[in-house]
Amino acid sequence: MPLLANNKIILRSISEKDLDGLFSLYANEEVMRFFGRMAAKNKQEVLKIIEQNIQMKKEGTGIRYAAYLKATDDFVGIITLKRYNARNMRAEIDYIVAPEHQRKGLATEMLGLFLNEIFNKWNLERISAYVFLENTASCKLLEKFNFTREGILRHWTCVNGKFYDSYSYSLLSSDRTQK
Repeated sequence: MPLLANNKIILRSISEKDLDGLFSLYANEEVMRFFGRMAAKNKQEVLKIIEQNIQMKKEGTGIRYAAYLKATDDFVGIITLKRYNARNMRAEIDYIVAPEHQRKGLATEMLGLFLNEIFNKWNLERISAYVFLENTASCKLLEKFNFTREGILRHWTCVNGKFYDSYSYSLLSSDRTQK
């Protein structure tokens, strides 16, 4: 199983071993609202998500990593490359940090480690990310890594019958060298 690590974080490919940590994220309504989906009602729903992620990796269209604290092996969150398009050399990313680990710099650790990996191994020219307008912490994180806010996507995501606008962000391979 692919493994990435720095002094604080370990990233490894999602597997059924991550079920409890993933369920804690996917069952949390507030977390899922920012992720643009309904909260999971049971672990079977999360097992299906794990299976979809394993299939995505097999098909070569993306990869999702589970993040753990290196010192304690506590589950921190997930980070994903998806919608990979080899011809156009682009993909999307998303990430979730468990509420108890937010505001500790761990998303910065996760994203830094992840960006190095995906730009090098996936031969990307462009990465996109979409963030709800009110998710200011995520906006600051992307901007810290030199992502460009390209605009607002109106009514981009519908959760529980309510529409949310999102910022569209991008990072080009050349943007990384300008930082």
